[in-house]
Amino acid sequence: MALIKCPECQSEVSDQAPTCPKCGFPFKKEPSSSGGVQRVVVDQVKNVELTNKKWKIMKLIFWPMFLVGIFLCLSVFPVIMMHKPGVSISPNSITAWGIGIFFAFIGLIGVLVATLGAWWHHR
Repeated sequence: MALIKCPECQSEVSDQAPTCPKCGFPFKKEPSSSGGVQRVVVDQVKNVELTNKKWKIMKLIFWPMFLVGIFLCLSVFPVIMMHKPGVSISPNSITAWGIGIFFAFIGLIGVLVATLGAWWHHR
């Protein structure tokens, strides 16, 4: 019986264990070149985890972008809607409105792509 390192939590685990007792990371049996049985990490589990992180990072980037865009649009909305005829609206208000719409649109598209991507890879 030998001890191997768990690739997930780095704790020492028996090579006979089907999973890590600390974190539950699964191992599988593969024949070694010496004729014995060797425990190897299940690669598929690691790939799914990395894919999941990619989509979570995308959501982490695009949700705040969407919310900032909505906040900008809502903060400038009263200024634009309450202006009197014949009085020009401040260029800063129009710029903030345009930036808000841009951020909200890009953020919404990003959130939708990340959500659909996570669904597609985990179905």
